[in-house]
Amino acid sequence: MLVTAVLMLLLPLTGWIAGSAVYGHYSQLRAAQLAERHAVTAQLMSDAQVGGDGFTDQARPRARVQWEDRQGLHVTVAPVGTWQRKGSTATVWLDTRGNIAAAPVTRDRAATAGVCAGLATAAGLAALAGVAWKGVRVSLDRRRFAQWDREWELVEPRWTGRRRH
Repeated sequence: MLVTAVLMLLLPLTGWIAGSAVYGHYSQLRAAQLAERHAVTAQLMSDAQVGGDGFTDQARPRARVQWEDRQGLHVTVAPVGTWQRKGSTATVWLDTRGNIAAAPVTRDRAATAGVCAGLATAAGLAALAGVAWKGVRVSLDRRRFAQWDREWELVEPRWTGRRRH
């Protein structure tokens, strides 16, 4: 009962700590990315097309886009939404030098990562506690059975009237 009470407190606490740490990491990453990137609204000059091998960022839909700022008109290929067509607008992220950059981590991604880490930590701790509990039970059962065998060797000859060979 004490072990159960401890686990009831420990599982949520460790899950919360792990989840908070991961959420904090992604929140800091987001802040750093937002400090070095900015968004511009660009117009698509072609329909979005998927390219690449499916395992890299190149597999994301891309389109030829243009936007205008203080330095003039810019035209390049940038990641956009799969459904976007020529003439529509898309948000394009640029780094401090004006080069295309990946969109910063979203708050939703930070929250999802934190929740997943918290749940995984709590589930892992619960599984570890279950395995440890099972190990203790098996060990205690073995000791008990060995003790019963020793006692039976003493009691059985007197109880049944048989002699040991």
